[in-house]
Amino acid sequence: MSQYQETRRFKCMGDAGNPCTVIEQIRIADEAISIPRTDYMTVDGEVANRLDRKHFLILMKGEVVKIKRALRKKH
Repeated sequence: MSQYQETRRFKCMGDAGNPCTVIEQIRIADEAISIPRTDYMTVDGEVANRLDRKHFLILMKGEVVKIKRALRKKH
């Protein structure tokens, strides 16, 4: 089973003005995966794909959201 570690969060805004938060997480390498991999998902559990430095695509909705700011994970 893969282990995930949250690295940071992004406050985003859709074209319709809907706010959302995208979580960046690292899937830690194990026997099945030889190198770590970065995944993105919303707080609501929807899968997201990073398009560039300023945009994510929420895959199930097909919605592009723009990053307003990145939030560092509090330790």
